[in-house]
Amino acid sequence: MSKMSELSRVLDELVACGEGLIHAANAIRDIFTSEPDEQPKPVPSAEPQAEEPVKYTFVDVRKAFSAKSHAGYTEQVKSLIGKYGAAKLSAVKEEDYPALMADLEKI
Repeated sequence: MSKMSELSRVLDELVACGEGLIHAANAIRDIFTSEPDEQPKPVPSAEPQAEEPVKYTFVDVRKAFSAKSHAGYTEQVKSLIGKYGAAKLSAVKEEDYPALMADLEKI
């Protein structure tokens, strides 16, 4: 074998080794820069976390009551408003909105 052909063969092997190293480096990078949904999920604690009550605005409540009334539940809607000591929806206290909405969902 001539010196030139041996040198050519060694250079081919060197290129193949370099490509292998690049492939290995890319695989390691992919492991450490994986997508957030692929990372392990945190283990939930044994203590239940208190849920914050949903904050409703008058507009939210009015939309929900209007939709329920249009669906044919007008009498139930009126009695629900009366349950909270009000003659009309705008007279219901804002702090009663979460309970009011929960009751509305039961209708």
